[in-house]
Amino acid sequence: MLSEIHNRYDRLTDTERKIADTVLAAPQDAVKMTVKELAQHSGTVPSAVVRFCKSIGAKGFSNFKICLSAELGSKASATSMLPVSGGDAPQQVFKKVFASGINTLQDTLSMIDFSQAETIIRLLLQATRVVFFGVGTSSVIATDAQYRFAQLGIATSACTDILFMNVTAANLKVGDVAVCISHSGSTKATVDAMRRAKKAGADTIAISSFAHSRLAMESDYHLIAFSDDKNYPVEAVSARIAHICILDALMMSLAAKNYETLQKHIGERNEVLKEMRYKSK
Repeated sequence: MLSEIHNRYDRLTDTERKIADTVLAAPQDAVKMTVKELAQHSGTVPSAVVRFCKSIGAKGFSNFKICLSAELGSKASATSMLPVSGGDAPQQVFKKVFASGINTLQDTLSMIDFSQAETIIRLLLQATRVVFFGVGTSSVIATDAQYRFAQLGIATSACTDILFMNVTAANLKVGDVAVCISHSGSTKATVDAMRRAKKAGADTIAISSFAHSRLAMESDYHLIAFSDDKNYPVEAVSARIAHICILDALMMSLAAKNYETLQKHIGERNEVLKEMRYKSK
């Protein structure tokens, strides 16, 4: 339930978000409340609580409490679990991991706010400079995004060192765009870099798995991937795939806007790659 609230937060009404905020702030308390009490604590009405429950995929308030209670009860053991069982054959493991990735991509696509995506694409097209920020598992995604966007002739760089991130962000200017990538949306270095970039006058874009995170809520714009934390209680493996696909989709959207220019850049890239590869025999 908690991951569903995070994932669907952007699509909730303002009233439903008040209820979501109350639940997320203290889920252990929320699970003990009646529908009337949850409404009072969130400054809403009981009918809004019922609508909220259905908006996050529950059949009603009772079903919401049952699911939330079960989630909280199993949380301690879940943190050490993986979506595989001891003794699983490689074929079973591959099927489970691939199925999770496919489902995450499908769920992410259904969640994309295309009005935000259109705005982000316009910003990237007009940007003087695009900088991708990310640490840990997101650092690889940031570096990959830099390479892909550079192929379009865009002035871009990737910052994955915590100290360098802060310096780079502070030196951005109006017309620059900071793309900040974080699965949790709460990684301190990435959030701090986003804040510094925003203060410097750059437009900020968040790529995260939680719409309710600091990174998503404080950035100018954001795109949210589905978080499969239910099946991947460790930092979501499939979320990395979704983040890469979001960035690839943005890159290809830019390519579609400048199709002829792209052909020129791709041709130049291919010439460079020829010098780096052995010829086939």
